[in-house]
Amino acid sequence: MPPHKVLLLTYHFPPSGAVAVYRMLGLVRYLPKFGWQPVVVAPPSVPWEPEDESLLGQVPSETPVAQVPFATGFFGKIWRYFWPESHWLGLAQPVCERMIAEHRVEAIITSSPPGCVHQLGLSLHEQYGLPWLADFRDPWVTNDSLATSAWLFLERWREARVMQSATVLIANTPRGQQGWEAAYPDEAHKMVTITNGFDPERFVASKDRRPKGEQLTMLHAGEFYGGRDPRPLLDALATMPGSDRPHVDFLGRRTEQLFDFVSEIRHRNLQDCVRLHDQVPYDEAIQRMMRADILLLVHTPEYRLGVPAKLYEYLGAGRPILALAEPDGDIAWVVRESAVLHRIVSPRDVPGIQTALTELIREIKNGAVVCPNPDALRQFTRERMAQRVAECLDRCVAKPTRTP
Repeated sequence: MPPHKVLLLTYHFPPSGAVAVYRMLGLVRYLPKFGWQPVVVAPPSVPWEPEDESLLGQVPSETPVAQVPFATGFFGKIWRYFWPESHWLGLAQPVCERMIAEHRVEAIITSSPPGCVHQLGLSLHEQYGLPWLADFRDPWVTNDSLATSAWLFLERWREARVMQSATVLIANTPRGQQGWEAAYPDEAHKMVTITNGFDPERFVASKDRRPKGEQLTMLHAGEFYGGRDPRPLLDALATMPGSDRPHVDFLGRRTEQLFDFVSEIRHRNLQDCVRLHDQVPYDEAIQRMMRADILLLVHTPEYRLGVPAKLYEYLGAGRPILALAEPDGDIAWVVRESAVLHRIVSPRDVPGIQTALTELIREIKNGAVVCPNPDALRQFTRERMAQRVAECLDRCVAKPTRTP
């Protein structure tokens, strides 16, 4: 039996190098295994975001992809100035209509941000009567404490229309879904949480590695932004006896110019155990994760919503995790659900960080099992993510719908 076809409408798809691409890759790679073939409409690139041509190799050759460029030329520049993201919707709509007819599409998925992509999903849903899954990788208005746009009232109205019209609403964290349920209680019955994930095959080589030697290593992969501050960790390290400190490697040194990282390390006399490195390619970062004894995550203090994509890579690496995040937030939920060896402590709690790190090191040296429950970890794979999306699609098409 041939697979069902689903239109996947997104601003982020290879060769885009944005982190959002990995959720989309998970869908195009694994949905066919569960009876759904994605048909993609996306820009060839987003002008203000990085590109990674190597990601094109992860797109299955049988995946139909229609690339719709952003507007160009004199008038295109004007459109892009006033409507940098939403102007693309008008260019993409006729392409979506062609792909729906050509491939006999049976359902639609729109994935944001930007939130405006759901406007096109709404238009196509109303035009064809197809089931529509609105997938939110980040908040649009609800749950976004930083939403201060002059167009906030209009954006809130648009969000409400999407919430009321979509067949299924997909949040990528439990707190995201809880925020929706509070804001739109009448739509709660069609809300579901489907997290991001990792690809196990990228980590197979070192899955069962055990730390060796007395001097353990801890790695933080990625930049610091959004108020994420490593200095409480440095304070905690400074309180530990030198022989008990792990070597700590930071990949990527951006700190939003709030402080000088090198000076902060010297001030605490930590030059012998803290090392700074520039950004490295993605594959090299994965290898370093798998060689580390502890993986460090630093989140924004008092912020409980959302999960950085690198946490799922940490889970794939199968190493113990020290998460400096609020114990009642989404990050803590993911780490606990995964059952990996870990400690969670608030980002500013210096004594708590010191205690958590000491306990984690002791357990590692005593041979604690890092991943005691493979099934718990497996729920955060991209294959499982795609399976859950396919289950939503199956339920939708089981209902009578009008086909194009």
